[in-house]
Amino acid sequence: MKKTDRQRVIRQLISQYEIETQDELITHLEAQGVHATQATVSRDIREMSIVKTHTSDGRVKYAIFSQIQTSSSENKLKESVKDSVVRIERVQFVVILHTEMGNADVVTNFLDEVSYPEVAGTVSGVDTVIIVTRSEAAAQSFVQRIEAMIN
Repeated sequence: MKKTDRQRVIRQLISQYEIETQDELITHLEAQGVHATQATVSRDIREMSIVKTHTSDGRVKYAIFSQIQTSSSENKLKESVKDSVVRIERVQFVVILHTEMGNADVVTNFLDEVSYPEVAGTVSGVDTVIIVTRSEAAAQSFVQRIEAMIN
């Protein structure tokens, strides 16, 4: 198996499971039909910027460094959406967030940092954020995501 394919599988496993050790990761890899030595897995962990982080119950698990940043940005986005968004509109594949005066750019900055896959791009005004999504279904999904942040 190519290194890029193996690392793709590792990324999926770390996103899907709370893996605590290299041995546990190797076991998950073998279950996927990927045979790798401890030295290879150790090298992959270093190359992929995989770090150890804490779970909500205090245990340690592997996470890709960018996931930790996204999680922090997503929390900031949730706070700013809850504090600032006053109305949401959807027009086909475009979502419009109306915010308190002067807060649209803050919401947009966090939204861009999180980089949701359904979002193709954003435009910010003083109290309005325009989000262009990739389809009408993506727009509906995105609206549901934002509404969940408000509630």
